[in-house]
Amino acid sequence: MTNVIVTIGEDGYMKIEAAGHAQSVVCAAVSTSLQTSVRFLQELSEQFPEDLQVTIKQQSD
Repeated sequence: MTNVIVTIGEDGYMKIEAAGHAQSVVCAAVSTSLQTSVRFLQELSEQFPEDLQVTIKQQSD
């Protein structure tokens, strides 16, 4: 099962976490949706660097 947890703070800040694995079509849909959103934000930050900064963190073990 793929679990997606969305946490919304009092200030409207939203945190999205996804973990796990599901049937290939479901897993692919979730992965594609999240990765597309990240890529879009990266492109947008390049066009408007004074308004948006995107930071990608590597998970450390």
